[in-house]
Amino acid sequence: MLRKTTVLMVCFFVGAVLPALLPAQDSPAGVATNLTLPVGASVAGGDALLDPEADIWQQFPARHLALNRTPPLYDTDPPASLDISFVDVRVARAGGHLFIHMSWSDPSSDAATLPAAPDTPPEQRNLKALTPETGRFFDAAAVMFPASQSGGNFTPSLQMGDPGQPVTIYYWNATRGAMLMEAHGRSSTRRTGTTFPAQSVHRAGTWRAVLELPDLPRGVPLAFAVWNGSQLDRDGRKYFSVWHWLQ
Repeated sequence: MLRKTTVLMVCFFVGAVLPALLPAQDSPAGVATNLTLPVGASVAGGDALLDPEADIWQQFPARHLALNRTPPLYDTDPPASLDISFVDVRVARAGGHLFIHMSWSDPSSDAATLPAAPDTPPEQRNLKALTPETGRFFDAAAVMFPASQSGGNFTPSLQMGDPGQPVTIYYWNATRGAMLMEAHGRSSTRRTGTTFPAQSVHRAGTWRAVLELPDLPRGVPLAFAVWNGSQLDRDGRKYFSVWHWLQ
């Protein structure tokens, strides 16, 4: 019963609060300033922009985005405090791509070096390789946007989209790297098997990560998420922002 109640609470929050905030995705001119993302044009190459500590990123304005905390998903989950309340986002266009720079405070770097997966499928392996990392959770971040750029008056649900409005998710994990995902609703997220360029660094209690996306047009809404491994974050247990529109 508790799990069903938790899901209803999340759905109520998304359904009751967001319609008052979110305008048509193809009308960025009518969006409140705090819900837009300025996009800078860069003459630097992609290699320079992929460096999360490159000085060039200071040329682009940062948007200080508030993060929300999802409620506990399972009865055994401890209460989740709001340890990471903001993520700073910078956006730049260069070479036919959109580069997203995310930075957030996190005192611990929750990452590990995992052995490479065998080439043979699991069902063909004679021995199962044990790993000491089964009880660990890792830091991660993601950018989500509608899979269709045809415009419209509604944005997909923040709970991984809807059956009629699927989403594309560019996901980075401090241990497993970058992977492209897609979803059409809660519990529907799947890996596409495609990766994308991304680089990250953890220094002085701050994560900085750059994700390379396709060159999305003005007016496309983006939502951001951060996972804190030390808080047992995984799957739907995370920090998330509301939608913000590219200028």
